Amino acid sequence: MMARLNGWLGRPGKGHWHFALALLCFCIFNTGAAFSQSCVTTPACKPQFHYDGLNGLVKINDCKTTQTSSACAWADVELQASNFLACRLETTGPIALCYYSGVPGGTGDTPGCVLSADKKTATCDCYKISKNTPTGATYSYVDINSILNKRVYLTTVAVCGKDGSKCLNGANVATNPRMREAPVCLAIRNKTLFPGADVVSDYTPILTTQKGLTSYSCTSNIYAGCMTAPCHATGRVDNSTGLPLVRCDCPTFDGPNQVGNPRINEVDTCTPADDFVWSSAYTPPTMPTVP
Repeated sequence: MMARLNGWLGRPGKGHWHFALALLCFCIFNTGAAFSQSCVTTPACKPQFHYDGLNGLVKINDCKTTQTSSACAWADVELQASNFLACRLETTGPIALCYYSGVPGGTGDTPGCVLSADKKTATCDCYKISKNTPTGATYSYVDINSILNKRVYLTTVAVCGKDGSKCLNGANVATNPRMREAPVCLAIRNKTLFPGADVVSDYTPILTTQKGLTSYSCTSNIYAGCMTAPCHATGRVDNSTGLPLVRCDCPTFDGPNQVGNPRINEVDTCTPADDFVWSSAYTPPTMPTVP
């Protein structure tokens, strides 16, 4: 999935008062309508994981975010480039990159990702990315289908459209950088996506030249869906990149996926031993049929 994204990115009178009131009512009505139309809940997407101290503040997204068999937000499904909402690191502040988390070590010296005892979550060590750290880091990208905070998801879909095309995204960031940023970017900046988290996880291709990129297909296995997951500082620094390491609590999903971490070519298995698990995502082989 991220290999495709990397390719896409390259790179006051009375009359006025009545009008304003009418416009406000119109906006409220249509926002509510957009919210109701953009969320179809399903028992399959009832969260089975819990964030201590965070779930009480954040309602986890139980909407069916795509018309695929992997419909839950934590399945991290991508259908097209516009799904990846572009957020300027200059305004959002640092984010976590969990793309290379999984089986630790190897030639790329990538960080680890360990399953919980109940296999509903995974604890993943991830790189902390800030503006120009590493050099050239300018944007991060949030998959609109994978926003875990339900309120932020619905607000973002209402503004950006269900596919993200009405906001700055992976398909238009190089040609139309003045497009408005998505509400989820503001939530990252204001730390309202997951109150109490130091940073949240999303994606940036900034390390692909150093760490590589692949697309290793797995037919069905448990993987960590880290997009927008909450993360906390560890005080540790990664030896291979010099970047700070944060620890992210990622929900897991059992289904088809493509692992982007080149380390999987060395391990050559979708289900590694010792309770390690890949941070992964899923791009369906064909576009789904929308009813």
